Amino acid sequence: MSTPRATDADALAEAINAAKLATLGMLIAGVAHELNTPIGALGSNHDVLKRALARLQDILADEVVEPDELEEVRRIVRALDGVMRVNDLAMERVGRLISSLRSFGRLDRADIDRVDLREGIDTAVTLLQHEMRDRITVERDYAELPAVECYPHQLNQVFMNLLLNAVHAIHGKGRITIRTAQAADGVVVEVTDTGIGIAAENLNRIFEPGFTTKGARVGMGLGLPMARQIVDRHGGRVSVVSQPGQGTTFRVQLPLSLPRPAAH
Repeated sequence: MSTPRATDADALAEAINAAKLATLGMLIAGVAHELNTPIGALGSNHDVLKRALARLQDILADEVVEPDELEEVRRIVRALDGVMRVNDLAMERVGRLISSLRSFGRLDRADIDRVDLREGIDTAVTLLQHEMRDRITVERDYAELPAVECYPHQLNQVFMNLLLNAVHAIHGKGRITIRTAQAADGVVVEVTDTGIGIAAENLNRIFEPGFTTKGARVGMGLGLPMARQIVDRHGGRVSVVSQPGQGTTFRVQLPLSLPRPAAH
């Protein structure tokens, strides 16, 4: 008996999982680097806390606290307050990175939900911070959006692909602008970069599987074709406008609900 052929949806899910794993592999080193800073701060502050606690114990060991010792206690308490604020920020940063990595890394194959697309976009931005630090600024022009019925982790891959493509298009310093808006038939997400742009003769080819260009937007590979395939599956459209030397805008339009199979 022959093995049944996988459906297009199964094949797409497998491709998305493979792409997600590949992206995670690329991100892990950068995320680990991002974690070093807050973890280093926590380690350093832990030593400060131990020494401050030891000094407070020395002062309070006597039955009588001298005025100069009381003033020292006040200074230590003020310093500890500052240390704890730094620790709070470090823990918030660690938590945000881990949460984003966990959210993006889930390999659910058919997890339909109604979500705010901005959450997936922000997850991708957080995970790409190490690629953009001190080089690329991200501007968010978010309009309020209704919840969209979708495969959230598939659309997260779309946003990751578009943002990573934008990052790689910018040589040196630049800016990425992310816009969201409501449309008559759904929602719109635009990713605009100030990168090198796409030559006119390549605009019609960038969604071809495996297409790359040397000296232009290198490494697009399967990212953009997969993005289009995912958007198509959601009943949406993806388009691009670009000017060589001035940047590129990718526009994703999505309906509020997934397409329903035609009745037979």
